[in-house]
Amino acid sequence: MTSPTAWVAAAVVLALGLTLTALAVIWHQRQASAEVRSLQERQMERLQADVVKRLTMPVYGLRGARGALAALDGRLTRDAFSAYVESRDLAQEFPGVRGFGFIERVRRQELPAFMAARQVTGITPFRVQTTGDHDTLYVVTQVSPLSRNFAAWGMDEGADPVRRQAIEQAVDTGEVTLSSPVRLVQDPLKGPGFLLLLPVYQGGLDPITPAQRRLALQGLLYAPLVANELLRGLAEPSAELLNLKLSIRMPEGDYLTLLATRDGVLLAGQEASLSQPAGDFMASTVQFSLEGREFRLDTAPTRQAAMQLMGLSGVGVQAGGALLSLLLAVTVYLLAAGRTRAEQMARAMTADLARLAAVASHTTNAVFITDTARRITWVNDGFTRLTGYTADDARGRLPSELLHSELTDDDTVHGLRESMAVGQGSKAELMQRARDGRDYWVDIEIQPLLGRTGALDGFLVIQSDITTRKLAQAQAEEARQSLQDLYDNAPCAYYALDRHGLFLQINALGLQWLGCAADELIGRRSPRDFLTEPGRAVFDEAFPRFMRDGRVSGLEFDLAAPDGSTRRVSLSATAVYDKHGQYVRSRSVMFDITETHRIRQQLHQLALDQEAMLQSDLVGIAKLRERVIVWRNPALERMFGFEPGALLGAPVRRLHIDDTTDDTVGALAYPLLKAGGRFRTQVQMQRQDGSLLWVDLAGVALPGASEVWGNESLWMMVDITQSKAHEARMEHAALHDALTGLPNRLLLADRLRQAIAAAERNGHVFALAYLDLNGFKQINDHQGHDAGDEVLQAVATRLQAGLRASDTVARLGGDEFVVLLTPQQAPAEAQPVLDRLLDALTQPITLANGVTVAVGSSLGLAHYPLDGRTPDALMRHADEAMYAHKRAGRSRALQR
Repeated sequence: MTSPTAWVAAAVVLALGLTLTALAVIWHQRQASAEVRSLQERQMERLQADVVKRLTMPVYGLRGARGALAALDGRLTRDAFSAYVESRDLAQEFPGVRGFGFIERVRRQELPAFMAARQVTGITPFRVQTTGDHDTLYVVTQVSPLSRNFAAWGMDEGADPVRRQAIEQAVDTGEVTLSSPVRLVQDPLKGPGFLLLLPVYQGGLDPITPAQRRLALQGLLYAPLVANELLRGLAEPSAELLNLKLSIRMPEGDYLTLLATRDGVLLAGQEASLSQPAGDFMASTVQFSLEGREFRLDTAPTRQAAMQLMGLSGVGVQAGGALLSLLLAVTVYLLAAGRTRAEQMARAMTADLARLAAVASHTTNAVFITDTARRITWVNDGFTRLTGYTADDARGRLPSELLHSELTDDDTVHGLRESMAVGQGSKAELMQRARDGRDYWVDIEIQPLLGRTGALDGFLVIQSDITTRKLAQAQAEEARQSLQDLYDNAPCAYYALDRHGLFLQINALGLQWLGCAADELIGRRSPRDFLTEPGRAVFDEAFPRFMRDGRVSGLEFDLAAPDGSTRRVSLSATAVYDKHGQYVRSRSVMFDITETHRIRQQLHQLALDQEAMLQSDLVGIAKLRERVIVWRNPALERMFGFEPGALLGAPVRRLHIDDTTDDTVGALAYPLLKAGGRFRTQVQMQRQDGSLLWVDLAGVALPGASEVWGNESLWMMVDITQSKAHEARMEHAALHDALTGLPNRLLLADRLRQAIAAAERNGHVFALAYLDLNGFKQINDHQGHDAGDEVLQAVATRLQAGLRASDTVARLGGDEFVVLLTPQQAPAEAQPVLDRLLDALTQPITLANGVTVAVGSSLGLAHYPLDGRTPDALMRHADEAMYAHKRAGRSRALQR
């Protein structure tokens, strides 16, 4: 009959096993969920960092363009701008950037003059493209490469509200600004794009307030970014793991989708906009701002990843636990049913086994005996001392039920069981757990026990506590691993060389630098094999000396790996000798100083460049402290005619014309320098001999100067006297008649506009007289053109002599002259002046060849505002009056 206890025990074991299985499944699901969440967060951090990097890289290109513009003193030409852009590899350095451009601010009323000033002969004319009605336009005047951005050249970016908002934000803040998504003319696919904007202010200034920034604006550097190209490949590393959606907030508050994937497939168009990872299982959202724009990144695990990481996470545990519970219940039932038989077999054990148990009870080791089913039938006192379990606690139980720990190696236990299953002895080291929860190591030996008939009766198990030895071994291994990890992952290369200079040992970083495996180096190659020719010469000289002296430090080499990469390294080493003083090996350490070496070379070159600039023969340079010259270069003293050293300790007032000029320059310059700006002007200064010269003067406060006004500054001076004189000559030639020296048509038009403006303000009137010479053609025909030129010069002299200081006489060409009489209170006031001029013109003129000639004049008169209110109307009326008088045979205008 089967014992009821067996059924009850089997049912309890099955219920307990299923309960533990359910708890294990829940725990496993939570662990899997935490792992998925951690993976998702890492991928989101990578995606966010990648987006930030891709949108930030073009900023460096714009800052480089602003540096190039500063080097050109703000004079940005098409060739210079194109040269800068062509020097950058846009596809590699700035993916998604179609080019770089420059935007200028233009008032609408100045637009015709602006377009005319930018026409270039030989290429497509510059044309402004605008559809808005704003008073202020923001026109793209430079863009390169032009072939890819031609449609944007001349475009008014301010006509579009989105672009204008980004431009005004960049101007007012002075910071790099990213526009909201726009459609770029450079993108044939018409996908979303951005404008990355960087304001540039006049003279390299950095204004403080928005009003100052708008006033000092020179223009904006910008880069058109095509979103599809900028974000290409962004999602590929995580596409199989995550569904993602990258969006940007629009001005109205909605989000525009820039990139979306689902189940590893890149979505496009309406499908991308409708995707909603935020609603999926374990969805996560992160928002971040960049260059003035807000982005949103939504992610969720893909269905495949969720199934792999979550869906099947508990199935194996559930199935295995249920099966194990069932098997354990069956086992308990069988064991309970056969317990009586096992006890009978134990009582029938031989006398030899009893004697063996008596001996085992007195040993210090833990000894216990099991039956053939591995259930404990007897334990000695050593077992109780080691495990804490008494004989009553252990009898009838499996060792694994009492002593198993989660640290117990299941493979070792499986091996022991297999040996016992075939009736063989075995030996192993095993981690077990005592009754008080303490884990300990044992050296376990199992021997089979045979009955009188040779049949297997059970097993004798002897356990020796080896915890202390195991702990010592673990500590030694941990120390060894720590030292090896420190050796391999140190921020420098460690290695050892034998007396032949061959490698004996090298750490992981050294192998990485040399691009070789350890078996390729040890005992086969030397550091000399990886050095350049100069480095080999240094090595050949230094290594024998090192073996003799035992120390070397600070040696620098160029290390060349087999893949062609090079690095600059610094080597230090000490030698190890045996007891007889013979060299055994080196202890060598090698540091990568590539960046330090590069910076050192750059600093050396910078010092040479600075020395060359400071000693320039064209630019005078002075360092001032409290407006006293404390340093100067030789060019400054040569420019102002001083002996070498004469200006040291001299106040800067010695270079100015007078105290007023000195005070004015100081009052304008030093507040600007104190605010961190630069000051530049053109001023007339004085040489030591008293002669005057024009100087282009620029100053900047030196770093580290105190807050005291005008404490320490650097000034650069360029002699522009000749260019000033040339400008004056060119201006005079442009506005005056070359033969007579009288104002020409351009200067007359300017003064006529000024006379009209003054007359409108003050309520005055003025007269305009148009006259030509009678008989001048006959003089040219009979006496020659040289005689005609003499007559014109004499007429010009007589006209100038007969006018007041406020009047103007101009030659329009040929024998035509115009007289502007300003101001007057009444038209009748012009008649005496004109009569005086006509009388002077009728006087005979004696030519250089002795011939006397005479000319007359026909004159037409117009009065402002009676005869017109515009320059054209007045000139036309006077001209018509002159011809009417000429046809009538009169030389004088009739008084109104």
